[in-house]
Amino acid sequence: MPAGDLLDIVKDFQRLAREDTYRFAIPKDVTGINIMKATLIRLDDYERKNRGQFADIVQYNKALALERLREYDQAAALYRKVAETEGRLGSEAAKNAEALDNFLRIFDRTIPSDDPFKYIAGLDEKVAAWNALIKKHQGTPYEFMARVEEERIDRAKVAFVEANRGRLKEGNQLAIVGYSQLVTKHQQSKNSQRFLLDFGDFYMILAKEYAAQYDPEGLAFDAKVLDQLVKSALKLYSEVAQTDGAIEKLEAQGKIEALRGFMEKMTRLNR
Repeated sequence: MPAGDLLDIVKDFQRLAREDTYRFAIPKDVTGINIMKATLIRLDDYERKNRGQFADIVQYNKALALERLREYDQAAALYRKVAETEGRLGSEAAKNAEALDNFLRIFDRTIPSDDPFKYIAGLDEKVAAWNALIKKHQGTPYEFMARVEEERIDRAKVAFVEANRGRLKEGNQLAIVGYSQLVTKHQQSKNSQRFLLDFGDFYMILAKEYAAQYDPEGLAFDAKVLDQLVKSALKLYSEVAQTDGAIEKLEAQGKIEALRGFMEKMTRLNR
């Protein structure tokens, strides 16, 4: 239900809005809804019913919710409106708008797509830029917001290498190195378990490709090669399956069962 009092809307939001969204998922409100989305809806409702009242507070909190949802352009625009007012939030809003302008400059950088190595180099440049912002905003919410963006680029880089491994020299090995770096660098991320599952999935892709290329019933098939790939996937899946509280735990257990079924079939065909 829409809250009638502005304090009712922002009191819990202000407490939860400072949560580290790199390490933890966006918090839920008492109804179980994303607190950022819920607050935006409630503030819009408040604005309609109370035209012009506490406009700077409403716009500042809307900007706060929008930046946590990665809508940096909309958030910066609202912060600028608040900065033009004479309220006590003006100076803080101006600082936030400046920080988001730096975010948007990195977003707006174009990456050449005509050459895979130039594309990867462009992604590396963006990672370096986000890393510079992480250091600049250390100890503030903008530090973990920049970490979220850096992580997204790191994941995109691995996905690109995986998708283009056939065009790259030793593409499979490059993808393995990329996944290894990803899971090591972002161990503290809320997505760390997902990265482990994705890494395991890649090993299973390699295992299935090997089984398709070399008939398990033929003489060219080397069971040791397949076994090594599957064991690598099993190790990653098992790490997630043994992590209590991880939402991916059940998924990992299902992948382990599927892996065992695959290996049982390959073993029977190779006899």
